[in-house]
This record gives sequence, C-alpha cells and structure tokens, in this order.
Amino acid sequence: MSNPPEDQAAFAEFLAAHLSEAAREILAAVVRSVPDYEQLPRDLLERDVIHRAEDNLRLFARLLGEGREPQAGDLDDMIAVAARRAREGIPLDAVLAVYHQGALAAWNFLTAQARTEHEREELLRAVPQLLRYLGVVIPGVAGSYLRERQDLHWEQREAKRALAQALLQGKPAELPADRFGIVLGGYHVLALRTAGAVGDVRPAAVGDVRPAAGDGARPVMRVIHGEVDALSPLALTVLDRAGGWVLVPLSEPAARVDAAVARIAAAAGVRVIAGTATAATVSEIPARAEEAGEIARLALGLGRPTGVYRMADLALQYQFARPGPARAWLLGLLAPLAEHQHLMAALRAYLACDHNRVAAAESLVVHRNTLNYRLNRIAALTGYDPGRSEHTPLFTAALTAFDLWAAGL
Repeated sequence: MSNPPEDQAAFAEFLAAHLSEAAREILAAVVRSVPDYEQLPRDLLERDVIHRAEDNLRLFARLLGEGREPQAGDLDDMIAVAARRAREGIPLDAVLAVYHQGALAAWNFLTAQARTEHEREELLRAVPQLLRYLGVVIPGVAGSYLRERQDLHWEQREAKRALAQALLQGKPAELPADRFGIVLGGYHVLALRTAGAVGDVRPAAVGDVRPAAGDGARPVMRVIHGEVDALSPLALTVLDRAGGWVLVPLSEPAARVDAAVARIAAAAGVRVIAGTATAATVSEIPARAEEAGEIARLALGLGRPTGVYRMADLALQYQFARPGPARAWLLGLLAPLAEHQHLMAALRAYLACDHNRVAAAESLVVHRNTLNYRLNRIAALTGYDPGRSEHTPLFTAALTAFDLWAAGL
C-alpha cells in the first residue's frame, strides 16, 4: 500500500485537533434531528453518544492518515453499538440517521474551522474518502442491527412458545411470564389445523414442534406467525407444520380472531380450521385446549370450510364423536340402510329440505311418489318412520353419528 498524500495526513491532524469539539457538534445535531435519541437521558447522551462520536471521528482520521478504507476489524465497536441499539429498541432508521447527521454536523463544523484556502481545499479533497467510509460503515452497522433484531425476535418467540407450552400443559407459568413481562389472564384458546395435515390435535402433542417439511410448509408458518403477531403482541403460540396452538388474550374481540384465521387461509392458499374455546382463567386453559382441539379435529375431518369453529357450531358432533351406547344405538339404526345408498340419499334429502317432500324429490330428481316409496322403505327396514315428528330427531342424530364414523372420527 502506498503512503497517503501529505495533504490527507495534514487533514487527519487537523481533524484530530478539533475532535472533541466536533463530537459535541455531532451530539447537538443528533438530539436536534433524531427524535428517538432526543428522548434518551442527557447523562446517557453525554457518556455514550459523545464518546462514540469521538471514536468514530478518530477512526476516520486514522484511516485518512493511512490512506485506506475501513476493514472488518475497524468496525467492531460500531457493530457492538448497533447490536446494543437493537436491544434497546431504537429503530434502525434512527440508528442510521445518526451517522448521516453526525457526518454532516462534523463536516459543517470543520468547514467553519478552516482558516485558510489550503485547509478548505483539504476538506474538499477528503469528501470522496468520507463517502467511501460511510459506504462501508452504514451497511456494516445495518447488518449488525438486523442480525441482532432477528436473534432477539427468535429469543422472544421461543420464550413465548415455552410460556404457551406451560399454560397448555397446566404447568407453573408465573416465572416465565414475569421474565417476559406478560400479565396472565383469560385467553381465546385456538387449535389451528391446516388442510392435508394428519393426526389428532391434543394437548399432549404441544411439545412436539417439528421442523417444517414439504412444499409450502414454511410459507404457511410465516403467514401464521405474521397474522398472530399483528392480531396481538401478547398472543402466545406453539406451532408446527400441521398447525398448532394459539392463545389470544380475551381483550381481543372474537371477531378479530375470526378475521385473522380468514387472512391466514387467504394468504397461504390453504384451508385453515380453528377450533376455539374460552378460558376465563389460566387454570382453565388445558381443559379448553382439549375442547378446542376436538372441535378442530371434527371440523377438519368433516370437511368443513376455512373458519373458526366453536362448541355451538359442532355440539352435536362433539357429543356423538364419543364412544358410548347412544352412539352405538344410532349407528345401529342406520345399519339396515347400509346396502341401500338410494335410501340413505332419500333420508338426507328429506331432512335437508326440512321435511318438504316436493323439494326433496326435486333435489333428488325423482318423482314425489318415488320419494314417498323410499321413505316408507326406510320405515319398514329400521322400524322408525322419518315422517313422524318424534322419530325425525333420531334420524338426524343417526346421520351425524354415521358421518363421524365414516370420517374415522
């Protein structure tokens, strides 16, 4: 490397001579033009910003005297400061504005200090070096800041995931909640499932967070995280490629939860089912999670469209999905029709049309007399007449139990 020109070395000496004064000008400019720094305590500004400004100017003077651009090792202190600013929550645009405003303030100050034409010429000749300096420093600082923010985001998400796991499993959660600054209360408990996912949704699986796999799995995860974060910064999640669990504070209206699920499905291009139940207290969360998980399992297995489902939507299915003598009896009621699919279709049409035989016959594209004959056959085979008001609820319940059984639920 060739020796730097004498005029650059002279300018470096000139800058070093005015370093402390220039640093104070930088502080004044930063406080004046960067609101996020203006709000910092004055003693912190005096200790930190002025000290960092002096270091920055000293580095530029040394590099100018050596006739070279900054290298990776030269930026260690600035990178450390950028990481600290990220942890302090100061926005990136404010952090970068400090370098631009600081360079401008220092330049204006030094121009005012130039007493001779030769000193002013030296200042002008240093401009390309200053621009090259900022061209290396700004990307380095921005990259460090962004990496730190990503790390912080990951740490925060993991902490919230651990808290959600504890709540879903009924384990003590006060300590992690305090550490993260979250006040525990009531929650909308959502069991999210995406179309094509297999397996049950049970609280026992909340710790099984596997890496995303398969085409489209990661985009869906990113969409879910983004929508949940937008819904509430205090929402807690335990997610995997099949869906997972979301705890949304009850302070958020249910309508906003429903809208978020719709947006997830639209943005990810998949069917999204959410079973939900309300936990008024922390102690209720495990039981409400089991309830929400069963509702999601039923809605998904029955082919329901994207949406949020509650007990009111699937109460009958929820009850008949459980083994017991009532379910067995209802399935037995339809057993004689198993080999007669045209009779099953007639029964479904009759019930779907609210006992209107004309409408049911039209939906089946058959004559009304044909429908009547089939309904009579159902009565003869089962011993129960779908046309009688006291028997109709039995057939409605039996079809519900049959559909659950056919779906493997």
